[in-house]
Amino acid sequence: MPSTERLESTDWLTLSGDERIEWTGRPSLFTVAPQLLLAVVVGVGGALAVGAIDSVVDGVPAVVRLLPLLAAVSVLGVVLLRWYRVRYVITSTQVYIKRGFLSLDVDQIRIARIQNTTLSQSLAERLLGYGDVTAYTAGSDTLNIEFRNVPNPARVNETLSNLLSRPDNEPTQIV
Repeated sequence: MPSTERLESTDWLTLSGDERIEWTGRPSLFTVAPQLLLAVVVGVGGALAVGAIDSVVDGVPAVVRLLPLLAAVSVLGVVLLRWYRVRYVITSTQVYIKRGFLSLDVDQIRIARIQNTTLSQSLAERLLGYGDVTAYTAGSDTLNIEFRNVPNPARVNETLSNLLSRPDNEPTQIV
């Protein structure tokens, strides 16, 4: 689990006095591994192709030699930024999903509004240790929170279940 000191000081997450972080994480890096591998293949394949062209054609410009490296770094950067922009947080009273860097989208639900949770993993996800956990809320017009591709989803589901079973998180009846 990443350090919570930095997380507590963010502008999108404001903890109340007695609220504490129970779990925080991001999607599994296994979900972006194919794109990262593609970036490496583009870089190596492009460098080999430029080397082959250079052996046939005399004097390939330096800019052309750098193109495969620039393409690989660009793909790596975009993939890692897309992965890094998502943050999941479960506190003692709230569930948050934050997306974005420049623009910001934060979904937030009180634990007391969650009725149940589900855990979903395909065979490949089970082998790689990640999956999806969905927290369902009361009512048809309310938001459901989905922790997509989280590492160790059983732990995330257990954290939510433990918080839901606490007596102080009983939903209030609206009369």
